Amino acid sequence: MRSITVASKILKVSQPSLSRTIRRIEDILGIALFSRDHNRLVPTSEALEIFEEIDPLVRQLAAASTQIGRIASGETAVFRVGATASAARALMPQALRALSEEVTGIELFFDVLPVNQIEDYLLSGRGEAVVTLVVSDHPLIVNEPAGRIDLVAAIPRHHRLAARDVIHASDLENENFISFEQGGAHQTVVDGFLRRSQVKVNIRAVARFSDTALALANEEMGIVLVDYLTTLGPVGGNLVVRPIHRAPQFEVSVLWNRQRPHSANLKKLSEILAIKLTDLPPLV
Repeated sequence: MRSITVASKILKVSQPSLSRTIRRIEDILGIALFSRDHNRLVPTSEALEIFEEIDPLVRQLAAASTQIGRIASGETAVFRVGATASAARALMPQALRALSEEVTGIELFFDVLPVNQIEDYLLSGRGEAVVTLVVSDHPLIVNEPAGRIDLVAAIPRHHRLAARDVIHASDLENENFISFEQGGAHQTVVDGFLRRSQVKVNIRAVARFSDTALALANEEMGIVLVDYLTTLGPVGGNLVVRPIHRAPQFEVSVLWNRQRPHSANLKKLSEILAIKLTDLPPLV
């Protein structure tokens, strides 16, 4: 590269601008950087010495710029996030895969948490956020809504209700049921649904986690009403999932500690979750 024309094309600047810049630097330094030979530029010995001094600095600056770009895009730090059982079955794996495709090089750490560990997880800083159906009333924890999902029925395949396209509350009268712990997000919604419909069921077993409830239902111990997210993961070969007429809904939220630093990845994850919850496949 021994001409202003070629150099200006490589640097993507105009030829006059490059010529003025060279002359300005030469005026400031008080030395010539190039000698002209038949419209070609030949660097002087002083220019070569200067280049040897500044080239490592320029390379370091370029490397720093690249690293800053990686930091800004979320590629350099471990992104640790948690979810309770329902969101952990399918929604979060799908969302984290989408995030990893958007942020190449991201290192993910995914925790599955019981409800009673959410606040400690966020307040201690172990993780950056939790995706859950639970709402926290702790003053330091922000509940950011991501979307809403329906209550659905998981029914043993050979049960008489498995042939129904839609389950009505009255269909459940006196049926054997798998229940959840009282006061939890699932059982609060289920109890409200049955109470409003004045339906009584026979509780055969109580499960703490949605996975366990599905496993019990798969063994034909009873019907279980769960959130739709739970059924997006494997439910067992002996179960069918049916929509509920006038189903109550759960709110899916992203919880985070307002006093802890947050990465750009949290915002990206929230956006991905909102899109996925909007585009959930219909239950048929």
